[in-house]
Amino acid sequence: MTDTSASASTRSWWSMSITHARWSLRTTWRNGEQLLLVVGIPVIAVLVLTRTDFLVSDGPVLAVVAALIVLGSGFTSPAITIAFERRYGSYAFLGTTPLPRSAIIAGTFAAIALTALLSLVIVVGVWILSGASQQATDESPSWVWLAIGSILGLCAVVPWAFVLGGTLRSEGVLAVANAIFVLAILFGGVLIPAANLPFGALVEWLPPGAVVQAASGSSPLAAGTLIAWGALGTVVAMRSFRWR
Repeated sequence: MTDTSASASTRSWWSMSITHARWSLRTTWRNGEQLLLVVGIPVIAVLVLTRTDFLVSDGPVLAVVAALIVLGSGFTSPAITIAFERRYGSYAFLGTTPLPRSAIIAGTFAAIALTALLSLVIVVGVWILSGASQQATDESPSWVWLAIGSILGLCAVVPWAFVLGGTLRSEGVLAVANAIFVLAILFGGVLIPAANLPFGALVEWLPPGAVVQAASGSSPLAAGTLIAWGALGTVVAMRSFRWR
């Protein structure tokens, strides 16, 4: 009887997590500003990098764009969403339902991962249609490293989205999250090569640059850097996140 109850409870937890993930996913993909951040900007970036000479990337184009997707869908977008959900009392309301906090967190992570995956699929499609896939093989990505870099990048930045979105007021989060996104893609070794930055040697130790390095497979230290950022962010989030 106990085993049956535990099994039913587990199925119920998974069902609630999936339901919350679906709700979070619909919220993101129905919001024009969020779509611009998680899809629009990466698509524009891949077109600029492949069809013009305006920007010269520090690695394979898809590795650079993967960093944009990780930052947009894994940090800026969820930080803003979390902050406004706290402001509107959505988390307080969910606290009155049978939905446990662990299911809320799991559903949110699942929605973020699916958003990043869908965005990456769209970008790869645009990259193929742009003709970049027919270029020299040294410009082509390693799909394994691209997947590893994207996954580790999400693990590194998502906890910090909870830190930012769960501590500051929504207006402050909106300004800070967008500012960090812009500064990260410009001066974090994403759109501007690290060699062109006065502090280029430090870029590999920051999440944006580490995602580019990991997704291109060019640095063995990048994966460890992302894991360290993710572990630190998780600890900080557990200590600082406020549900209201």
